[in-house]
Amino acid sequence: MAVRAEQNEIKVELGEVVTVNYMVTNLAARETVGQAAYNVAPSTTGSYFQKINCFCFTEQRMAPGEKREMTVVFYVDASLAKDSELDDLDTITLSYSFYAVREPTKPLADAATGKTGKL
Repeated sequence: MAVRAEQNEIKVELGEVVTVNYMVTNLAARETVGQAAYNVAPSTTGSYFQKINCFCFTEQRMAPGEKREMTVVFYVDASLAKDSELDDLDTITLSYSFYAVREPTKPLADAATGKTGKL
């Protein structure tokens, strides 16, 4: 899956709740189930970056070629301003990667009904 922010750059005030939209496209020729993982750089800012809601919280099932707008709602904790090690900080980068999630294997026999599956 390809992930692209609808805006490459935004200005965020500390403590301000912000919603950012991402366009996610399933590039596979088959239905895909994926889970997004995020990264915040520099890594020293990670503890200040607080996600309220994020498409990365749940698995995403997408049809072949499907495009979908997905959102993340976050804020940067105002206590970052008190961290003297980050005095020169002017940019935080948020990025996402999608990873395929394996479908659970289906049992060959259903114990409740005694029916068997095909191999």
